[in-house]
Amino acid sequence: MNRKQILNILKVVISLGLLTFIFSSLDMDAFFGTVSRANPWWLLAALAMMMLGVVIRAYRWQILLAAIGVIVPLAELTNIYFIGFLFNNLLPSGLGGDAMRMVELSRHSERVSDAVTSVVVDRFLGLSALQAIALLALLADWGEVPPAVAYFTIAIFLGGLVIGYLLINRPLYATLRARVGLFRRLSDIKMIGNLAESFQRYPIGALGRAYLVSFLFNLSLIAMNVFIGIALAAPVSLVQYAVFVPITSLVLLLPISFAGLGVREETYRRLFSQVGVSPEIAVAMSLLVYVFGNICTGLIGGVIYLLRGARGVVSEKGS
Repeated sequence: MNRKQILNILKVVISLGLLTFIFSSLDMDAFFGTVSRANPWWLLAALAMMMLGVVIRAYRWQILLAAIGVIVPLAELTNIYFIGFLFNNLLPSGLGGDAMRMVELSRHSERVSDAVTSVVVDRFLGLSALQAIALLALLADWGEVPPAVAYFTIAIFLGGLVIGYLLINRPLYATLRARVGLFRRLSDIKMIGNLAESFQRYPIGALGRAYLVSFLFNLSLIAMNVFIGIALAAPVSLVQYAVFVPITSLVLLLPISFAGLGVREETYRRLFSQVGVSPEIAVAMSLLVYVFGNICTGLIGGVIYLLRGARGVVSEKGS
């Protein structure tokens, strides 16, 4: 058994451990009562928001690809996104889907770097726009969230702003690499270096358009959470959703669990309990987010993936 397999097993163990810990502290009668009383129409609206969000993300990706000369139909990119969700559920890492998106995109471009850079930039822009929405929500009503959460949100936004500016400012990036030893050592880290190289391939105009589309996607993501909350009668304001959802998205980047299970539920429980939401409702919200955002989209991705394979077999027989 190699190191990667051991790490994957550990992620599954961590997810199971966290879920066991969380559910052992819940009132299960209250939990199942909350789920059973959920308004199905609001849940359907939440699912629709999730599906719309996939199309919006595919459009953002299309903008980035077109900027480097890779032309792919929106329907194809949407299909690839759904396939990515399938592999997010099969691989014990939230990055499994990104890797599969790179593989699928390689069918449309002979340059592997096109796939890698577009996926990396696509992910970064989405997270950056989500943090900007959180900051705007704080400015709208500072008192709606606990101070510690507000300050954490500001710190993350400012950190992302500084990183983004360094990534798109090539002269400044080159100067810092040449003159600041610590910066050079940091940028020599493969992940950071790849991110910088990826960003510097794109014109500012394309990055700006993709960033604006990111706002639309993240609004749909927040709306999905709002609709789930309404379905479960969660006493949460729009500002609180707009601040909490970005934090959960950021935490889920940590590759320590299987498909975010356990980590997502504990993050929802800790955040939403600070504004008067019961643990049972908070955990139910997180699980429904997982069902709509991972299971439903993954099932669609599975159907698309199987149909692609079937078409490939037919083509080979025909030839």
